[in-house]
Amino acid sequence: MMSYIKSKNTTFFILFISCLCTTIIHAKESNLQRLANKMVPNQAKNIVFERVVNETDFFELETKGKKLIIRGNNGISMARGLNHYMRYYLHSTTSWTGHNLSYTSSLPIIKEKIHVNATLPLRYYLNYCTYSYSMAFWNWTQWEDEIDRMAMQGINMPLVAVIGQYAVWQNTLRRLGYSEKEILDFLPGAGYEAWWLMGNLEKFGGPVSQQFIERQTKLQKKMLDRMREYGMEPVLQGFYGMVPNSMITKFPNADIRDAGKWITYQRPAFLVPSDPLFTKVAQIFYEEQEKLFGKSRYYGGDPFHEGGNSEGINITEAASDIYKAMKANNPDAIWVLQGWGANPSYALLKGLKHGEALILDLMSCARPQWGGEPSSQSHREGGYLDHNWIWCALPNLGGRIGMYGKLHSYATGVIKAEHHPKGKYVCGVGTTPEGIGTNPIDYDMVYDMAWRTDSIDVKNWIANYTTYRYGSSNNNSKAAMQQLSTSVYNCPWAADGPQESYFCARPSLKIDRTSSWGTAHLYYQPINVLQALEHLLKAENELKEIDTYRYDVVDVTRQVLADYGKYIHKCIADAYYEKNTEKFDFYTSKFLQMISDQDLLLSTRKEFLLGEFIRQADACGADPMEKRMFINNAKRQITTWASVNSSLHEYAHKEWNGILSTLYAPRWKAYFNYLRAKLKGKNPKEIDFFTMETDWIESQEEFPAVPIKKEIEIAKTIYHNYANEIKQAYLK
Repeated sequence: MMSYIKSKNTTFFILFISCLCTTIIHAKESNLQRLANKMVPNQAKNIVFERVVNETDFFELETKGKKLIIRGNNGISMARGLNHYMRYYLHSTTSWTGHNLSYTSSLPIIKEKIHVNATLPLRYYLNYCTYSYSMAFWNWTQWEDEIDRMAMQGINMPLVAVIGQYAVWQNTLRRLGYSEKEILDFLPGAGYEAWWLMGNLEKFGGPVSQQFIERQTKLQKKMLDRMREYGMEPVLQGFYGMVPNSMITKFPNADIRDAGKWITYQRPAFLVPSDPLFTKVAQIFYEEQEKLFGKSRYYGGDPFHEGGNSEGINITEAASDIYKAMKANNPDAIWVLQGWGANPSYALLKGLKHGEALILDLMSCARPQWGGEPSSQSHREGGYLDHNWIWCALPNLGGRIGMYGKLHSYATGVIKAEHHPKGKYVCGVGTTPEGIGTNPIDYDMVYDMAWRTDSIDVKNWIANYTTYRYGSSNNNSKAAMQQLSTSVYNCPWAADGPQESYFCARPSLKIDRTSSWGTAHLYYQPINVLQALEHLLKAENELKEIDTYRYDVVDVTRQVLADYGKYIHKCIADAYYEKNTEKFDFYTSKFLQMISDQDLLLSTRKEFLLGEFIRQADACGADPMEKRMFINNAKRQITTWASVNSSLHEYAHKEWNGILSTLYAPRWKAYFNYLRAKLKGKNPKEIDFFTMETDWIESQEEFPAVPIKKEIEIAKTIYHNYANEIKQAYLK
């Protein structure tokens, strides 16, 4: 397979002309027919899928009579073909942020047959963190929708290494003599699985019930069945030496190392791969995983992720031994590694031969490490040596809310790599978000690059995107999206996702960021976002019934308020330093009112409801105690993250209805009262924000999980209340 990748252009042509046969898929119960019924319900009967045997991914669209013929070499290619037809002929789409699946009385005719080849064989998706920040409490309905979206983007290599690992490790440790209690002391709670599997922590947020373990196992089996039905090759978890710390005493003669700390957490121990016990544990692990989830060609897992004690370990030898155990399980195994920070080290890569590893350059869009962009702050002169790698975009960290994109990078990055000497082993594109549910524009553009031979003309692409996003060609909506594409969606630097909202920050007079590794500095002129909102609101009469339009109106209004909050915060700081109590009271009152308005605005969309997140967590629990634990995990993750005060606080903050009014607003109000007392010459007690946040986590306040359907009405009210003063502030 990997030799095929290196000469992909020639191979694509040869394989295309050597097509062998066609299989027409008629079965009503077929997965593709189910997808057509879902996306084009009233015309699905007129859509015919034909599978063509071919090694190269491609789709073909053709009209025959009243029928739309979609051909492809597998389910993914044909799903991508359906998506292409929906976008450019039906002007419809589905996304996390609203759906535009309007009724059509007939299928538009394709005048000339369309044939599109995949120019990159691998299309990767997901990050370990996504499973915890966005998917920790998902059910099958949510996963079915997500897998359908994956297929329609053409994704064929999703990460599926996370939720089923409870059962794999439970069965593995049982065979190693562990008691049920000892096993549960290793497994983390829902919402923290990602950092367990990356070797950052163990046990935290647990213990989980057997019912929850069985729920997750059943869910991952269904996920894998559907993915494989489409033709995807999921990435399962590999064994790389991470073991419970208790194994140090349980196997005292084995070479098991204390891996040290990750932030405030004790890492799991590391079983040195040269030790005979490693081979035994790896064999058991892979056997148990295969019993549950089948065999895979791709295995993930990163020893020494974000640090970890490797003193005295021969990393090159360790890499070779880890891969040897993978290969013993599957001779065709490929080790998938995350290109992040110093990982994977050159020492590790030197222990692997070409074709044995596949590196995800996690943030190629902003901090490329593949070696061809010396200006990158994460530049590696040697790139990934002679190993195959995937160009990835990482549009979101922590699942934070905010409009963000690097459209120019998405439109050109992988093409640049393909034509650079150090990019000769690039074999795919992907997205590796820590959180999803925002900014679908980023993902549409990245995955479009896998089906092109050239860079994207962003302006033309945006015009097409706007048409299928809203269902029609509308001058005002196009003007809005063009405005956004050159501002908030065109970040010029290596930002960690959206620019953070001050509303969500721990209160201070000086704020550079809301989370420890984020940034709140704007890279665009905020007046541009207000102007985009004005264009969107002008399209109300034509688009008000379109769900995607209503979401975008709310999201852009939210961004306008969040941006203006930074200006008002500066006014508060200036008034305080000037000791002007009148101005201080005026601006602090306005700031708190803006948080209240933001909370009301976001109550109109399910995507922005804390109550929906809490509802999902509650539904996963097997009994009242576990339900409470999962709810606390969910609330802790988006606030303090840890059970102690640490640099992790607010890493996964959410600008959502519910938390704005019950935590962020009271936190800011307490701080303003503190400052007001100081202005009066008093010496008030310092505020313990961590205690406030912990009390909020442990409170049992209920939050609405059903939106109030007044998106446009509330957005217009906010616009009229703030637009003039925002213009005066920004343009003076």
